[in-house]
Parts: sequence; structure tokens; C-alpha cells
Amino acid sequence: MSKVLKIILGLFGLFVALVLVAVIVIPLVVDPNDYRDDIARAVEDETGRSFEIEGEISLSVFPWLGLEVGRMRLGNPPSFGDAPFAEIGSAAVGAKLIPLLSRRLEVSTLRLDGLRVNLVQRADGSSNWSDLADGKSDPVADSTPRGDRGEEFRLERIDGLRLTDAVVRYEDRREGSLVEVAVPRLATGELSPGEAFPVEAEVSLNLDDGSSTVNVTLGGSVQVARDFAAATIRDLAVDVELGGTGVPGGKQSGRIRASTVTADFDAGTLAVPELTAEAAGLRVVAEITGSGITDAPMLAGRIELQPFSPRALLEALGEPAPDTADPAVLDRVAMEAGFRAEAEQIQLDGLRIQLDDTTLTGTAAIGSGDVTRIRAELNLDAIDLDRYLPPETEAASEPEPGEDVELAFEWLRNLDLDASFKAGTLKVNGLTLTGLEGRAVARDGVLTLQPFGAALYGGEVRGTARLDARRSPATFSLEQSLSALQLLPFVKDLAGFEKLTGVAELGAKLSTTASSTAGLVSGLNGELSFDVSDGALKGVNLWYEIQRANALARGRTAPQRRSPDTEFRQLKGTAVIRDGLLDNQDLVGGLPFLALAGQGKVNLVESALDYRLNATVIREAVDETTGERSELAGATLPLRLSGSLDSPSVSVDLGGLVRDRARQEALERLGIEPEEGKTAEEELKDRASDKARRLLDRLRKDD
Repeated sequence: MSKVLKIILGLFGLFVALVLVAVIVIPLVVDPNDYRDDIARAVEDETGRSFEIEGEISLSVFPWLGLEVGRMRLGNPPSFGDAPFAEIGSAAVGAKLIPLLSRRLEVSTLRLDGLRVNLVQRADGSSNWSDLADGKSDPVADSTPRGDRGEEFRLERIDGLRLTDAVVRYEDRREGSLVEVAVPRLATGELSPGEAFPVEAEVSLNLDDGSSTVNVTLGGSVQVARDFAAATIRDLAVDVELGGTGVPGGKQSGRIRASTVTADFDAGTLAVPELTAEAAGLRVVAEITGSGITDAPMLAGRIELQPFSPRALLEALGEPAPDTADPAVLDRVAMEAGFRAEAEQIQLDGLRIQLDDTTLTGTAAIGSGDVTRIRAELNLDAIDLDRYLPPETEAASEPEPGEDVELAFEWLRNLDLDASFKAGTLKVNGLTLTGLEGRAVARDGVLTLQPFGAALYGGEVRGTARLDARRSPATFSLEQSLSALQLLPFVKDLAGFEKLTGVAELGAKLSTTASSTAGLVSGLNGELSFDVSDGALKGVNLWYEIQRANALARGRTAPQRRSPDTEFRQLKGTAVIRDGLLDNQDLVGGLPFLALAGQGKVNLVESALDYRLNATVIREAVDETTGERSELAGATLPLRLSGSLDSPSVSVDLGGLVRDRARQEALERLGIEPEEGKTAEEELKDRASDKARRLLDRLRKDD
């Protein structure tokens, strides 16, 4: 054996001997517990807080260079009392000794048990962690260039992580709230760069001393690239349980599943090919891709809410289902859409929502910030809203006065809306509208609906509506026109009234300013116009009733009624509304044998009307009994229309009828035939005026 080889072997033997001596002697000679007070003083000097090591400190050298400590406690700042800021029950960590010699790190399982952290923020905004967060690292310590630090340690593996019985408690005395996050268990398998490892964890969240709780159990397999530039999670499983007084039904549960979640931090991308979430009978399936996840996240993909029953959902949430006119509705809802979500905006394309047998399609975009920005184009095929209203009660009862509700529109002042919509068929309050279309625009506290149009019972409705909430109280305005409306099906569907026919032309220009619902009608102002032609009021023959009243006044037998209806050629007029009172001064109408004219008022607040009309019998009027010219020809009959809008009453002024007839007989005795278009009263007045003028002229000549 050469001399050099002997020297090498000798040195190696010496090294082994030194290692063996260190392994045996150091644990026997060095007791780390002798340094607990020194360690505590160093921590106190650095933090300005009390620090205490109650448990034992254990040190091992071979084959693991390891450290294990027992209970330790770090105090609060002096002004926060004697309660500890943080404490641990025990902790342990170790690194394999031999690999360290070649700058390789093989770390044992990192274990931490019984962690407690108590965070407090007082009413004045001060906290018990701010002094720790203000600490700064030594700038000199990090001034050495990375290339001058020598060869660094390379992490080979960590046997795993074990966190048990950890609790972080946060008390916000400004808001009077308390949040407690607990981790009963967190465990991983062996951690090696580039290799997959399993993860299991249990986390619970308690709000305000348990008034609401969230318990989460998760598991999966995680793989991190060697350069930490990418990560993949496989078989992700998250189970959630909610409880407490703030949770519907007191308790709810849900689950999330994803076969693969991949993130590339260098490229800033995310991919989730399939994610499912289930809760309370709802199931959502989504496909997600992301970009800019490290700086400006943007997510896109497709989401599908699979069909569910709203009634079953409400039952699962411990809420009663609404009582509807059609018990078969609220049975099926589904939704699907493509989406794109950024920091302050989400956009939905290819949106499709199904409610029972109704389908809504279109696009929508919602942006958040100081102003909520909404853009939408929506199309509805057909819906009968009456099916979703409460059912009508069998017993008729007096309607109770509605509750006066304050009108608040703060939400409108921060809304930027531009939405167009179309509907094939819409039924509401018994009325059926087809070809409905419109556009809603809201900016700076003003909401405008224009243009609004729809086909309605053979006619067409067009108009605009406006809500101005820039000042309080808000102002509502409406400008509407309705042409060629078929009255019979309209009033039949609206109120079940089947006695009015005709074609109507209507116009309205209305406005009201109110701070509550009660003021909407009482503050109503504007103008109305109406023109109804070629119609009939079924079940009432006005001409017959006039003849009957005349016969009764003269003690004669009432004539036979040949027709049950009152036909009219035209009924039109205009009206002015002031503070809820409608004033109509130019009502005119043309009926067989009758010409109507008059004026009246309708109190829209109290639903009462008061009209005074004159029905002039035209000279061609025929007595329905004899078939000859009626003796009422040329007479003017005062009529009174009063009562409520729901149940109006009509009365004929028989006294006026008798007086008019007496005037007619006076003219006949004088042998005077009234001029065309004049009543008997007007002719007598004119004749009297002529005689008075002739008398005055004679007196002037005598003078």
C-alpha cells in the first residue's frame, strides 16, 4: 500500500471517527434546554414582547439533523393585555445529515401542532400585529450579489407536512364581528419537485361565536414543476357544509369536483376542462380557461346550470313555495351561456334560460365599479305571467287599501344601462301582447323606455316612458298611443266584460311626481284623447230606455224593445288630468236617433265619476212601437252618469224631458217650426229676443 493511500484512508477514518464522536457526544454534552432563557431574551429584544418556551427542546444529529420543541408562547403588545398573541403546542423539523455535505436538502416531515393566533383590531384602528408587520430586513444582509454567495442548497424532497389543531381568531371591534378559522388537520405526502403528492385537509370557519359555520374537507393530488413555474391538481374534491341561523333551513351542504386544474405561472394561464358544483339540488357544470392569472386575471369558458325544480329548491332551503294560479309552474329552470370574466366585468354570450315552457335568449354584460354598467340584448318567445300570480279567491271581498310604500331610486343614480328586448307573446293581467319590443336606457339618474311597441288585439301600441330620479321626489312621465284596438277581446281579457265592442284610438301624455306609491295617482297630470267608432254597448238599449222613460212620464204603456243593444257610430273626446282629477269637457257621440254631448269629471284617486250629458233626439227618430216618426224627435234629454268606475249608474232627467216637451207644444200652438239644428228651448229664446228687440226699437221711435 502506498504512502499516499495510507494518508487518505487515515484521513477518512479520522473523519468517520469525528462524525461518530459528534453523533454520540453532542447530544450528551449539549443540552439545548440550557439556552431557553437566552432564546427567549433574544426574541423579546427583537419584538418587544414577552416570549416563553414551556416545553422541552430536543436536538438530534444523525442520521437527521433535527430540532423538536414543545409549547411556546408569544405575548401581545403591552397595550393589548396579558393574553398571548400566538402559541404552539409542539413543532418538529429535520434534515438528513449526509446529503447536507453535498448541499442537498432532504427534509423530514414538517410538523406543527396546536397553533393559536389571536388577531385583534380595536375601534381606533390599531391592531396587535402592526408592530410585527412594520419590521424591516437588514439591507446589508441581502446586499451580496446572488452569484457571489457560493453554491446554494438544492431541495431534494420533504417527507411531508403535518398541521393539526390550528386556530386563527380575528376580532374586529370596529364592526363588532368575530371570525375564527380552524384547521383540524392538514397532511401531504412526500414533496419532491416535479413529482405529484397527495393533499388532505379539513378547514372550518366560524362567524360571531358560531352563529354561522362553514366546514370544508378537501383532497387531491398536486404536482409542482421543478422550477415552480407551473402546477397541476388532479382529482380535486371539495366538500362544504354550512350551518347556523343565517343559513336557509339551518344546514346546507355542497361539493366541487374537478378532474384536472392546470396553472402555468410563467405564461399566466389556467385550464379547468371540467368542473362540477352541486348544492341544494342544483348542479353546475363549467369549462374554464384563464389568462393573465398572475397580474390581470381573465377567465372564459362555458357554464351550464342543469335543469332543476324551483319548488324543490325552496323546499331544500326550508322555504315555502309560492302559491300560484297554475300549480304546474315553477317546475323547471335551466341556464347555459358562454362567459368571459375580468376584474370588473362579466360578459355572457349565447345565453339561454328556460323557465317551464318559456325560453329567453340573448347576450348580457355587467360591469362593476363606481357605476354599474349593463348592456343586454334579450329575446323572449312567450310567457303567461298570470300563471305565476297568486290564485284568485273564491269569496269576493272588499279590496283592502294598498300599503303606502316609499319610492327610493338611489340605485338608479349609479346605473349605466342600455338593454333592448323583444317578446313574441306576453300575457299579463289577462291582456295578450304580441311582437313586443323596446329599449331601456339609464344614465345619470334617468331611466328611459323607448321606443316601446307591441301588437295588441288587432291594433298597435307605441310610446315612451321616463323616470327621472335626479331630484327627490322622482318624476314619472308617459307618452303613449294606441290605434285600431278591438275593444271586445280587450275588455273581455282585461275585466271579463263582454258588452262593449268597437275600434278605439287612444292617446295619452301623462306625468306624476311622488315620493311614495300613494302619491302616484294623486299627483297625476296630463292629457288624454279617445275616439271609439263602429261599436255597441250590449245588453242596454239607450234609445229604448229613453222612450220607456217618456212613456212612463206620460202614463202610457212602455214600448216593446226590439234590440237589446245600443249601437254607436262614434264616441270621442279629450281630457285633462290635474292632481288625479280627470276633467272631460268635450265628450261627443253619435248613436242611432241620438247625438250625445256633455262634460264630466273622474276622480282617479277615489274611483268616482260625475258626468252630465245631453242626448238630442234627431228628427229621423222612429218610435219602436209604431214605426212612425217619434214624438221625441228634436227633444234634448239631460242624462246623469254617476257612481264608481266599477259600477256606474245612468239616470234620465224626466223633469227636463217634460219641460222640453212643453216648449215644443208651445211652439206648435204658435205655429212656429224650429229652425234646423235648434232645440225648442233655443227657438223660444230666440223668438223672445226678437220680440224684445222690436219693442225696444218701437220705444226709441216714440221718443
